[in-house]
Amino acid sequence: MFPKINNKSLLDCTEEDLQILIDNPDFRENEYLDYKENFAYLEIPKENKRVIDAKKADLKSDVCAFANSEGGYIVYGISDENGCAKETVGIQIENDNTDKFELDIRNVLNTIVPKSPYIIFHFVKLNTGKFVVVMFIKHDSFAPYTHIVDNKGYIMYKRSGNENRIMTYTELKNMFNHSLELDKEIIKFRNERVNFYNATEDILRVDESQNRFILLHIIPETFLDSSYNRNVFMLEKNHEFSSYPIFEAFCSTNRSVPCVDGLRCCGTTPSYSRYECRINNNGIVECFTPLSNYLYSISPNDDIRLDHNELWKSIEKVLDAYRSSIMNINTDERVFWCITICGAKGVIGEKRDYGIGYIGNIDRNLLLCSPTVCEHLEDDQAFDIAKKNLHIEFLLSLGIKYNEMLNQLIDEVYEKTNVDTDTR
Repeated sequence: MFPKINNKSLLDCTEEDLQILIDNPDFRENEYLDYKENFAYLEIPKENKRVIDAKKADLKSDVCAFANSEGGYIVYGISDENGCAKETVGIQIENDNTDKFELDIRNVLNTIVPKSPYIIFHFVKLNTGKFVVVMFIKHDSFAPYTHIVDNKGYIMYKRSGNENRIMTYTELKNMFNHSLELDKEIIKFRNERVNFYNATEDILRVDESQNRFILLHIIPETFLDSSYNRNVFMLEKNHEFSSYPIFEAFCSTNRSVPCVDGLRCCGTTPSYSRYECRINNNGIVECFTPLSNYLYSISPNDDIRLDHNELWKSIEKVLDAYRSSIMNINTDERVFWCITICGAKGVIGEKRDYGIGYIGNIDRNLLLCSPTVCEHLEDDQAFDIAKKNLHIEFLLSLGIKYNEMLNQLIDEVYEKTNVDTDTR
């Protein structure tokens, strides 16, 4: 169980809170907690590259060990004796620039595969002017994690008691299988929802001859773990979050009611189009609306076109509202964003009106856009990049190629990726 000081997370602790750790056997090193006097590689002369690299490897092994277990805290700036915190010594950070210090540490960790684990930093400034650095490492479905020193062998560690140990073959196999299971379950869930709406007769507009609808899903990585289930009706009743902003983009009224899965809002528009939105207790958000709400023709004999700009505005509004509404109860989970369009075959995703034919004539009935992952909801930059990636995936799935917005998105995402790579 993750340790708490004065009923607070270590990510919220102060210098006074940290004093409780000293010589306290209740906060002895264990599978969730480790003390380090310093970042060892920073104490070594720069010309001794071989030793520095070895100490950096130790840092990465420590982080991987927590990420491959249940997660936990590494507290830098506190020495230990026989596993008990001994002294708050602190770490000197140049110019008190904690942002740069954190970036430098993250750059050391970016060679971890399959990606750098989810890590939160907390800096506690001491009266001495030094800092204690608390790192929270989260376990997730990307495990197992490792760092590659060379191509001759790979060693993967996990936390066991107050030590790191090499993982067994069975443990590795189970972790790999769990990662694959998450992908399969997301695909399975989306197909089940498509089949559900295809089998529901009253979702059709009165003048439609086939089921044409849009589904937007927000799926937290923990949706298969029953321990993460929350009673969203009670959360809303206690004013801990509001479902209305999430539903507003697709639903014209705030008439959410409790259901067996969580909260549900449904109804019809004046043109008899059925809409339905829900947020389940397992964290999944689903927005359904008929595709006809975003289709139009220039003239009676013209082809049917999709107003992808208006559709994207609705999608973006849901994502922004979800983030704002859910932040108080969910800040550390990866989420998958999925757009599904059914009955799209023959619809024009975009038409060039100045003479060079059709662009984006959709060639299939069901578009299951690849899920886009948002790693950190609370990180403005990560959230923005994830949205842009989803927008790109959405436009490409419609067969759109010559589009100013698409080109701008690709430039922005590509440029950001290059900037991040250069800083490493």
